[in-house]
Amino acid sequence: MVDRNDQDYPFIKETIKKRPVDKKAVIQRLLTAALCGIVFGVSAAAAIAAVMPSMLDIFEREASVQETVRLSPPAASKTEPEETVSVGQEETEVMSQNSRAAERSEETGTAAAGGEQQEETGNTDDLSGHIINVYNEIKMIAQEPQKALVRVSGIGETQDLLDHSSLTYGDEEGIVFLKNQEAFYILTVSENLGDSENYRVVFSTGDSAEGTLCGEDARTGLMVIRVPAKEIAEDAAENIPAVPLAGEADQEQADPVIAIGSPTGDRNTLIYGNITSVQGRYQIADAEYMMLTTDMVGSSDGGGVLLNMEGHITGIISADGEDKGTVIRAVSAVQLKPLLEMLSNGEGIRYLGILGETVTERQSEDLEIPQGVYVDGVEEDSPAMEAGIQSGDILCKIDGKEVLTMKEYTAALQKLTPGQKAKASLYRRNPSGEYAEVELKVFIEEQ
Repeated sequence: MVDRNDQDYPFIKETIKKRPVDKKAVIQRLLTAALCGIVFGVSAAAAIAAVMPSMLDIFEREASVQETVRLSPPAASKTEPEETVSVGQEETEVMSQNSRAAERSEETGTAAAGGEQQEETGNTDDLSGHIINVYNEIKMIAQEPQKALVRVSGIGETQDLLDHSSLTYGDEEGIVFLKNQEAFYILTVSENLGDSENYRVVFSTGDSAEGTLCGEDARTGLMVIRVPAKEIAEDAAENIPAVPLAGEADQEQADPVIAIGSPTGDRNTLIYGNITSVQGRYQIADAEYMMLTTDMVGSSDGGGVLLNMEGHITGIISADGEDKGTVIRAVSAVQLKPLLEMLSNGEGIRYLGILGETVTERQSEDLEIPQGVYVDGVEEDSPAMEAGIQSGDILCKIDGKEVLTMKEYTAALQKLTPGQKAKASLYRRNPSGEYAEVELKVFIEEQ
């Protein structure tokens, strides 16, 4: 290996020195940067100063758009054509509703009758107020009739061995429909009252008294109970009203009605609605009544009465035992008047057992059949069946009196004497398709 001497490479011993700092150049750069910063800052400040007024004006206008919320708007003036509404700190003039209505009226060439200005409708507050007024009036109409509602319990003859009190059956709701110096007459139904002839009646005043049965109709389940006036304290009796039955005017479709009692199954219920149909028929043996259908939802366990806007009973609610939650239907109280009068006087119900409907004059012409009472059917083991009356017959006379409608037939039947044999004249279709008159003897029973 050859030895190398450092003297052969003299450059190895050279030292690299640092370049000296040029202070003058550094100072020049710093001064240049500072000068650029000053120029930029002055330019930015000038730009902001020029734009700032416009920006502030925009922000101020946007802030002023925020409108003050008023839950109860101020009443519009009818004498001034315009009203001023405060909007933030600005005041904006707007046309009032009355002014706009007047302008539209002038444009279309129409004017309010008598020169009065018509106001726009559809105001929510006005609608709410109207609804409240309607229901307040309904409550006012029903207030007195609700005081006539009572609870009726049947009293049995046997006694409770524990306290020797009379055993009672179930109870029903009723209403006082007649009141005189002698007694209160209460209309109720017999469904839960058993076979008792004595009843405990609790009035709206909290007073209670015993009543007796005046009469009962097994076909409709209606019954009338009499409570002597002397059984009630005089001051309490004055606070128990009677609700009369409606007059002879028939109810019409869309008439408003009020349901009280327990139409929904709950006691002391108040519902308001309208009659939707008067075409329904309530058919029972030897009678037919108009059925009023409403738009109110009831219950199969419900009961009570319908009131008209005079606060009079216009219908007796009839619950349908098959359907739950069906609409409320009621039997016309006007047509029930003769029946309730008979029950109140203790008169028995004459019975033949004919289920029929009226053949109107138009039906007679269109179908080419005689006028009278068309027999839909006869009840089993009834006097009508025993006499030989058949489905399809048309009854035209009873005991010599012409009957062309079910109403006439019912009235004529009730004037007959129980136990008598009466002549029934009817038309029956023969094998050739023609109607021939037939006379049968019928035995008049009493329920």
